[in-house]
Amino acid sequence: MIRFKHETENDKQKVEDLLDLVFSPSRKNLSSYLLRKNVPKISTLSFVAKNNKGSIVGIIRNWPIFIESRKNISLLIGPIAVHPTFQGEGLGTYLINYSIKESKKYGWERAILIGDIQYYKSFGFFQQKNNKIDFPSPTDPQRILLLEIKSNSFEGIKGKVKKFY
Repeated sequence: MIRFKHETENDKQKVEDLLDLVFSPSRKNLSSYLLRKNVPKISTLSFVAKNNKGSIVGIIRNWPIFIESRKNISLLIGPIAVHPTFQGEGLGTYLINYSIKESKKYGWERAILIGDIQYYKSFGFFQQKNNKIDFPSPTDPQRILLLEIKSNSFEGIKGKVKKFY
């Protein structure tokens, strides 16, 4: 049986271990990690999946970012990770759907993640066409995915993604 809970401070090292296993320690060199460095994750939107032994087998985190100016606050979704022995069982799907549902509840309007459109389009993510949102390098522009939590919330939004400060 899997239980889903808010991530706590006690989970921190086990979450880092899972992320190292799934993505390798070099993940910290990615541009998305630079946007997260020294910025607290959104605790109400960061979840862990634990098995019946209490081991963390999945996680999702969300972070605040700006797109060009402070008035365009948005979510940066990720990382999302599922332990290899639990992949393909729907944990990632559940964590993503639950996180999106909760973000609506808390009034978030838009989100960005870096990922594969073939996987994330089923959650409502799309590749930008007219927005011209620039993610810090090195990031493949085709992997910048947008989610309108509130309809038309990316309308007129463009510019550089910036670290929340």
